Amino acid sequence: MAGEQLNVSDQRLQQGEKRLNLIGRHAAILMQAYQTGVLDELSVNEGVLRNLLHARIIYQPESGQGYRLRAPVAQLIANLVVDERRRSIQADVADKLEAIRGQVDAFRKAQQRSDIYLAELKLQVIEERVHDLVAEFDEAIHSLWNRLNTDFGFAAHLDEKMAENQRAQNQIERLLEGLSMIDYDECIALADGHVKLRHLLVVQLQRRTSLQRASMLEIQHRMIELMSRFREQQSRSLLVGNMAQFLRQHPELKVSDYTEQSQVPTLFNQARAIRAAAHADVQSSGGQRETLAALHDALQQTRHLRNEKATLRESAQAVEQFGDAILETQQRQLKHDVDQFFIDVAQSQQPQSALDYLIKHELQWHGEIWLFQVLSEYQTLARNVQAQLPLQRQERPVSTTNNVQIIEDLVVTPPKRVA
Repeated sequence: MAGEQLNVSDQRLQQGEKRLNLIGRHAAILMQAYQTGVLDELSVNEGVLRNLLHARIIYQPESGQGYRLRAPVAQLIANLVVDERRRSIQADVADKLEAIRGQVDAFRKAQQRSDIYLAELKLQVIEERVHDLVAEFDEAIHSLWNRLNTDFGFAAHLDEKMAENQRAQNQIERLLEGLSMIDYDECIALADGHVKLRHLLVVQLQRRTSLQRASMLEIQHRMIELMSRFREQQSRSLLVGNMAQFLRQHPELKVSDYTEQSQVPTLFNQARAIRAAAHADVQSSGGQRETLAALHDALQQTRHLRNEKATLRESAQAVEQFGDAILETQQRQLKHDVDQFFIDVAQSQQPQSALDYLIKHELQWHGEIWLFQVLSEYQTLARNVQAQLPLQRQERPVSTTNNVQIIEDLVVTPPKRVA
């Protein structure tokens, strides 16, 4: 056991030396990435990038974006060069969230002072803090999976299994408590319409935490599955062990075939009696008249039920056809009214609003249905007709934080007439 601990310690020492040497060999490009915020991919080859990623020195926030220094590496450089603007120590989730709030506030102040360099720097720090926050949860979940596949999976006794299960459950509870501290309403308020901040604090953070919650749920399912499987194996092992102990205590016992015994012990006699199948004897001429009479009575009693079902089915089909006919008539009338609207616009001298036309002519259509039909019919017109009848949409956003546009009205301009 002591030898194994020494081997693990030696492996960690070797791994640490390799990664420190890797940082030393590429110190220039790493310092350049610290200054600019993004690693220059053209200055390194794919092998170096792969080694830096594997050593957890750099990371790629999203597919297609540039590579950046991980927060611990950036903090190490900040501490070494005494860069107070970027040096900080985080203790837990609450501290990290508070640091993100502070950096967002500093970013807003830098924007107000029009300090573009400081604003970009603060935005980079916010991105590092968000990635560091979710990375800690990722590392904890990865540790849980390793625990399930090592300590939990190879426990020798049920007590050890239950103790390991309790430790894993406590860790999951702590992680869930940490995730519950993230208030997405507050994140939306912090973003305040800024596209980059909204992507970091709302979209990316919520997507990653949702995946982490799903991973922890899968871990809990896996723990329950392993515990039930372990209990089943324990019961089998206990049965075999007790049987072996009983045979050692009674060496003269000879096990016979229980199927040849007339008196089977209750422990093994668990099968239920077979119930013989029963059916009507159609070959018997004596009961044939009674059978036919009973069948005739049953058919007479159920005839009205069959007639009612047929009547209901025909009525339902008639109602459905009538409803389809009404819808088809309404659709034709709606199309006719829209065509008449375009004809009136073409013959008029002033632009006309679709909703004003609807109210003026007292058409019995809902406003949204009318606008949708006008827009649909306009899109079916030929290009030269659309050029002569320009259509203008009057839109408004849903809210200050949502850029989805809602069409409030449609205005069609008549063609210009040559004097």
